[in-house]
Amino acid sequence: MSVFHSTREAKEFLISEIVAEAGNENVPLSEVERKMLYFTESGWTLPDIMKISDDFDRDYDQDEYEKKIAKLVAKADRRIRRGLREDYDKWWAAIRLLEREDHYLSVMIRSAALRPRGDQFRLFVTAIAIVSCFLAWIFVSIKLNIPIPSRETISFLVWVGVASLFVVYFVLRLALGKKKIDAFISAVLGNLLKFFQRITGNV
Repeated sequence: MSVFHSTREAKEFLISEIVAEAGNENVPLSEVERKMLYFTESGWTLPDIMKISDDFDRDYDQDEYEKKIAKLVAKADRRIRRGLREDYDKWWAAIRLLEREDHYLSVMIRSAALRPRGDQFRLFVTAIAIVSCFLAWIFVSIKLNIPIPSRETISFLVWVGVASLFVVYFVLRLALGKKKIDAFISAVLGNLLKFFQRITGNV
């Protein structure tokens, strides 16, 4: 059974969490900014939304507003994630329900680049698996004295390896953030250097 009986309930829940986060962060939200969270061109919305939209277009910068709300959404997501699992599931149920229709709030939620609980772990495991397979192939080739492939094959494998590493890097950067992934990569590269030094010394 769905947590929400309507899109309106889901939207009001999400907005209440965003407004609460604005209060926690001491980020001022004017009445126009708050009401613009209800904006949609289809489905239920506030009765005076067109007037609110006109006031918003006249007095506010849309890009700044969207960045402001996206930051609040990201911080609300982190706060709710640290709380009860039921609350976090409810938060994501509301986000997914809203995505079925055309709502302005969904645009800003997407801008926040949220990841449901578990997605980051799956991305991390996938990235590690790709890198591990690549390293295992190199290790087995060295230990079994597999003949050196042709120059064309080597070039192809190098390009595949580089492309794979770039994909892994950007996926992890999206999931974990630039600072965390850069620190992680530095540690991995240091360990890989030690690993290759050991195996080349034993061959």
